[in-house]
Amino acid sequence: MLDIDALATLREIMEDEFSPLIELYIRDSDQRFPAMREALREKDAEGVRLLVHSLKGASSNVCAADLAEHAHRVEQMAIDGKVDQLATAVDALESDYLQVRQSLESYIASA
Repeated sequence: MLDIDALATLREIMEDEFSPLIELYIRDSDQRFPAMREALREKDAEGVRLLVHSLKGASSNVCAADLAEHAHRVEQMAIDGKVDQLATAVDALESDYLQVRQSLESYIASA
């Protein structure tokens, strides 16, 4: 789920700012999923798209390329207006995110 080599390089470059970056990513991502569900309740595909787009970019920045790719697919569903499929897609995306989150937390704790 994570590109560990790229993550190690990022940690080396960011030095003391690495852990705060990861913590910010987790905090922001944790807030995105309830917001996505609210947008889904309102049948707001564009709202979902914007939230997923932000998650996609942030995930890419923390070396979670698989999650970013998954977010891209969900974003495309929102663009295509596949509102009926978005709830299931967001659930699967959140499941993948939780695995990434756990891996990132373990990575930070191991250093």
